[in-house]
Amino acid sequence: MRKAAIAFSIFIFSQTLYSQTWFDVGLKGGYGPDFLVNNNFYNDHNFSPKFSFGYLFGGKVGINFNETHALTIDVTSSSFNQSFNYLDSSKTEYSRSIGFNALNFVLLYRKTTNASYFEIGPQYSMITKTRFSDSYTQTQNTDVSENLVKSYYSAVMGFGGYLAGTQNFRVTLGLRFSYALNDIISSTGKQMDFPSITKYNSYKTSNPFTAMLLIEMDFDLGYFATSKCKKKKTRFLLF
Repeated sequence: MRKAAIAFSIFIFSQTLYSQTWFDVGLKGGYGPDFLVNNNFYNDHNFSPKFSFGYLFGGKVGINFNETHALTIDVTSSSFNQSFNYLDSSKTEYSRSIGFNALNFVLLYRKTTNASYFEIGPQYSMITKTRFSDSYTQTQNTDVSENLVKSYYSAVMGFGGYLAGTQNFRVTLGLRFSYALNDIISSTGKQMDFPSITKYNSYKTSNPFTAMLLIEMDFDLGYFATSKCKKKKTRFLLF
């Protein structure tokens, strides 16, 4: 995936070599539902995932090759949560939840057309804090980092449009989806059947999926310009 992203970046750069390239910076924040995708959970009538929510916030740097094509680098902090209801052997209902915070690095290709945008790319996430609660054991926000991996990769896709702004400042509103490409349960967690209480016939991976309503504020920072003199000096000019 990393090689594909580099190759695609080179392609976009080569296609826009003679166009005006400028840079922008931005802040963003989002909130939306989280799902821990695991087929065993959805087929287990005694273990039911509940609707849960998470958030993200952070910043970005954008390289705009022209009015249409851009690459952005996001650095965000996010929270993922998933709650469950489950039944014990006596059919008494209890609740449990798992969650974690992560530091995310996202490389996105963004295409803008008629004040709307579409973006896609890879994300690398490092889990920084974990929590686990269970009403049966009366556990509250216990650290379970040994049951989760240290990092994972995701595929990210989003779309949205222009909301408000001026010549060099924009506010956009959109949706961003992310899906983890690898299992977030560690080898220790697999041995414990975490986060379920059931030993299933076959193991199924647990992959976080998020759908965030995202608001972003961007400010055009500057661009590189080459002088027409013989020395052809290149300078970075602020807007």
